[in-house]
Amino acid sequence: MANPTDTNAIFVDGNLSVEVKGTIGGVAVNLTSYTTRAISASFSPLGGYNLAFKNNENLSGATNIYMSLRSLLAPQINGYSESIVTQRGIQAYTYEMDYSSTIDVTQLAPSLYRYSISGFKLSGKASHGDDTREVTGKGFVLLNELIWPF
Repeated sequence: MANPTDTNAIFVDGNLSVEVKGTIGGVAVNLTSYTTRAISASFSPLGGYNLAFKNNENLSGATNIYMSLRSLLAPQINGYSESIVTQRGIQAYTYEMDYSSTIDVTQLAPSLYRYSISGFKLSGKASHGDDTREVTGKGFVLLNELIWPF
């Protein structure tokens, strides 16, 4: 029987304002700026949680920015992908990124955390090509660990 005090559900809310620049075929381009509230959350098999900030989900040009909360007090924004259309449908187009971020963590209650993202930068090259991306932004996330069922 599961321990009734183990967290087995989370509620996540927040937003991220993002600017994407890069090169396509050697040409510098300003791609998009957006604010998203679409956050996908999952339990990490290594402990903690994974978040994905989504924009234009299931469309060409959709973007995902990934945040690891493996340690709730040491979050990292650590990945980026885009979607492209192929003859087999929409596929992920990934980038090998360097990343840095400034994230202040406030524990508001025993199971409630606020992540104030005052700035992040992801920069890198496409895994299968020469396109580059520089992704910057800021925002916040509120995460509440819950016991389910109540």
